[in-house]
Amino acid sequence: MKISPSVEAVAAELEMWAAAVGWKTVAGLVAGAYHANGGGELLPRADSACGLRNAIQRLQRIYRGCDGPRYYPQAEILKFVVLSVLPAETRARLESPGDPVLLAALAAKEGIEAVNAVNLGAAPQAVIKELEEAISAFTATKNAIQRNWNMCEVGMYG
Repeated sequence: MKISPSVEAVAAELEMWAAAVGWKTVAGLVAGAYHANGGGELLPRADSACGLRNAIQRLQRIYRGCDGPRYYPQAEILKFVVLSVLPAETRARLESPGDPVLLAALAAKEGIEAVNAVNLGAAPQAVIKELEEAISAFTATKNAIQRNWNMCEVGMYG
């Protein structure tokens, strides 16, 4: 079941994504999608160095200040644009938390990373880290399936 994530959750994911790929990439994608969907005055166009710099500053100001009355409405307006450009895995995690299908896909990904670490002869610490991540992901999948099963048994689902 899809939900509409909170502005704060989107802001946190936006910060993590920007830390991984850079604010230029993030702001360029968000501003591009914003203007491709009709745009407005919230974000400048990122079609020049100055425009990109201003888009970065504006996006940071809106989402870093989203807990206040001035920027919350703007963050709420931009939330769906931000969700549309987030990496698919991140968006799915925000919109469908606890979904066994998503959790199974993540568990499979983590399992493959663990197997690759073993097969490629990674350092023991790296192999153990990957194995622990895979175990955690499979445990989360198991727990989600058990929750759904228990809800079915008590008649919460048809």
